Amino acid sequence: MGLPLIDEHHQRLRAIAGEVAHICASEEFLALKSELELLYQMAGAEEPARLAFQDALYTLLNDKSDGA
Repeated sequence: MGLPLIDEHHQRLRAIAGEVAHICASEEFLALKSELELLYQMAGAEEPARLAFQDALYTLLNDKSDGA
């Protein structure tokens, strides 16, 4: 019995999941998320923790796509 075939879509999703996991475990991400969460709390934003996570992840994904 051979290994199951994994289509390109599945492979791409696994690659994205790996990139996100690598970013989210980094000290840079954790520091940025903490800083943003504090700023969002001070500004009275709704769901500051979720918003900080989202913005920190977006920032580092964008940096990665720009080759930074």
